Amino acid sequence: MKKECVIVQDLLPLYEEELLQLETKQFIEEHLNSCQECRHIAEQSQIPLPAEVKPGGASKKMIRNITVKLTTIQIFFVAIAFILAMSTTIMNDNSGFILTYAILGAVTYLFYRSILVAVLLAGVPNFIWNCLLYMTDWFGEFYAESFSEALQIALTTLIIHLIFTFIGIIIGFFILKIREEN
Repeated sequence: MKKECVIVQDLLPLYEEELLQLETKQFIEEHLNSCQECRHIAEQSQIPLPAEVKPGGASKKMIRNITVKLTTIQIFFVAIAFILAMSTTIMNDNSGFILTYAILGAVTYLFYRSILVAVLLAGVPNFIWNCLLYMTDWFGEFYAESFSEALQIALTTLIIHLIFTFIGIIIGFFILKIREEN
């Protein structure tokens, strides 16, 4: 291979992009007219590449698997929140909710990194359960004298549970900050 061929082949990308000075461009064109090997390389390099890479089946399968796993985890969190709501009511003299709702707040905040999601996961099931418990006779008796009293009990219970959820969120926030510093 001649020295001129090496130089021309190195300059071909710039030639194709029209980034060369006029004299260099003329030198390359003269060489391409006289050298069949370099002309062949120049023709090969001008083959258009596909404009867009289409995702294959493997990436779609991977995304589907990740979606299934995340959905399973979310269903697990909601189920745990409902179980906690059913088993830890203030009116049943059960103070275990203090620790469980702090843990629920911390874990959901660490997983979702969203205060809103942590509050919703802790609050909505709790409020629904307390409304069912205090506003209906599904469990054989009314626990409150009136609808407004039952609503007041449900909201008070919700607020108390959310206070401990916020304590858990704060703990989760500090855990994330400590992990970021390390």
